[in-house]
Amino acid sequence: MEYKSEYPGVIHFEKRGHVALLTFDNPKTLNALNPDTFASINLLFGKMEEDPDILGVILTGAGRSFVAGADLTDSRMSVTDPSKIPPLSRREQLRYIHETLNKVAEFPYPTIAAVNGFALGGGAELALCCDFRILSSKAKVGFPETHLGAIPGYTGPSRAIRILGIEAAKEMIYTSKRYTAQEAKELGFARRVVEPEELLPAAEELMGQIIKQAPHGVRYAKLLCNRSLEMTLENSLEFERLIMGTLGTTEDFAEGMRAFREKREPVFKGR
Repeated sequence: MEYKSEYPGVIHFEKRGHVALLTFDNPKTLNALNPDTFASINLLFGKMEEDPDILGVILTGAGRSFVAGADLTDSRMSVTDPSKIPPLSRREQLRYIHETLNKVAEFPYPTIAAVNGFALGGGAELALCCDFRILSSKAKVGFPETHLGAIPGYTGPSRAIRILGIEAAKEMIYTSKRYTAQEAKELGFARRVVEPEELLPAAEELMGQIIKQAPHGVRYAKLLCNRSLEMTLENSLEFERLIMGTLGTTEDFAEGMRAFREKREPVFKGR
């Protein structure tokens, strides 16, 4: 699969073994999201999903920001004169943004947001689409939208109540507060806070531990975890049985059992 080193928005793409590293790098806007960024995210995640060589994705930012929300200076983001925008047009724009962010959230393999600085509004929402969030101690996280007369509209409330719990999500959304990395961790936004120089190594270490496992096992574990949130316990358990039945027929399952008996590390082939 062929990739460019840079995509409009600006997103730098780098492949490190079986892991894709996406770096947002538009210092003029603190890496804020614009239509070009969303188009690149949409394209890249669609392409990476078809690439059997990619088993995980890390997202991070260049400079002092991860993603500082939407680019409110870009007229295409529909903010120059909101009163003149038909509600249907705004809804269709948001539909495309939601579909794009859903591609991140539903990517079949694990994703990590290595949050190096500002993750505000759309940046915090993008981070919530990832399986894991690791924060630099210098990170600032928040949803400033109610201070602007709006709400987080890039899937934020829907994901935040599921990940943080409804009370913590309401606090973040209602107050528009910028939280320190430690405060965000205490609210459940992230599991780890590390020093800036440790951020990318920490994300790569976690991803390295994950991609050593059987690819189909990880892929279906993610699918089960994500879908179980939407199911009754009974339906989730039935789904679990179906997945176990499927994985039991794979070559990697047989290899895993052999390696266990032979007291060695398994060699998985994704089959």
